[in-house]
Amino acid sequence: MNFVNGKIISEEECNVILANIDNMIIQTLKKPPLDINQLTEACDALSKKINELEAIKKLPELGISPKLMEIYMGQVQQMFSGPAIKRRLETELGPNHSRPKTLTYTYSKATAQQTYAPLGVLFHITAGNMDVLPFISLLEGLICGNINIIKLPKEDMGITVSLLQELISIYPAISEYAYIFDYSSKDIYAMKKLAQVADAIVVWGGDDAVKAVRIMADPNTKIIEWGHKISFAYATKGGTTVDALEKLALNICLTNQLFCSSCQGVFLDTDDMQDVYDFSQLFLPVLERVSRENPFAFDAGTRLFTQARVTLELYHQEIENQGTNNRVFKGENCSISVKSDSRLETSTMYRNIWVKPLKRDELVNLRRYKNYLQTAALLCNNSEYDELSAKLLKTGIVKISDGFEMSNYATGEAHDGVFALRCYTKLVSLQDGS
Repeated sequence: MNFVNGKIISEEECNVILANIDNMIIQTLKKPPLDINQLTEACDALSKKINELEAIKKLPELGISPKLMEIYMGQVQQMFSGPAIKRRLETELGPNHSRPKTLTYTYSKATAQQTYAPLGVLFHITAGNMDVLPFISLLEGLICGNINIIKLPKEDMGITVSLLQELISIYPAISEYAYIFDYSSKDIYAMKKLAQVADAIVVWGGDDAVKAVRIMADPNTKIIEWGHKISFAYATKGGTTVDALEKLALNICLTNQLFCSSCQGVFLDTDDMQDVYDFSQLFLPVLERVSRENPFAFDAGTRLFTQARVTLELYHQEIENQGTNNRVFKGENCSISVKSDSRLETSTMYRNIWVKPLKRDELVNLRRYKNYLQTAALLCNNSEYDELSAKLLKTGIVKISDGFEMSNYATGEAHDGVFALRCYTKLVSLQDGS
């Protein structure tokens, strides 16, 4: 679905827009910028009625469970609210971000005013692993005053356009600041054209997506990467309480391990494989129970395909495990693959995790994956927390939480260790007149 100037357009109209997009952007830049107060009020109004929107009612069609829907929409509502946006601006750009700061040049004593300004035009290439992500990315660009071009993932189902239509109905000036296209990533001409008009490209996705953008972008175009990340849990003997395991199982089952912040597997503070087997046998019934309480929300066809893929993967693992210390513990709609190595890797997903040994003194070895690390759930005694969290942070991990909060968002929390609003703005200085 393509959406420009506040209306849905056809493919033919889209090609005309693409040819003329440079001039359209220049015409917008000639006008007064968006009013941040009006934009904040519009977002607040949207947040108050978001659960009533037809677009949001479509989310269960994407396989979102009722429990995740409740948690997720609560976070989205908070994120879009006026107070949250104001608090985020203050957190990320500073409490007096809208007020220029006076600078004094050393030799001449001349003064200048330094303030934040938009980057200009952002081209967002979004991923489909998190619903409402394209709209969230768009909103982040808008509240920094940027013109935003969104390349939709195929999984969007019209959700982004519907939310944008609601926002524009409250504050019509937004229409010139948001372009939405559903061009395929394989449409090289369209992708390059949109990249050329952008001051920065915001790319969400894995290594292949980032590499493709680097090849496509001009050398002087800024690239803001929210690349693929991997998250895991680290557990000690004293931290494997029923409550801690239930929280971890809930993250695994609600997210189906599809997010960058989802738990892919568990490293244990041991070098004894028997400890790994014992933990897996302890955790499997917990994972099974939580999985039953939170059944898959996929349609029958998707579920059948997913189960077939997982079954085949586990079958291959069992064949490869012969003659090794590796094992597969199978449960109802979930499994635990025990592996003797300590490599970081993604899981089979859909409630199928790995468990591996990794002594705490060897944690720093995970630093070889520093550019891929995001969240670690730490399951340990209170007396061990400071030591282990310090060791985990040295690896490149940027968030440490319990199992349940791994994929949850708190207002003002950084993304991948960075404040997005700082990435979408620049500092400019204007010398005072004589």
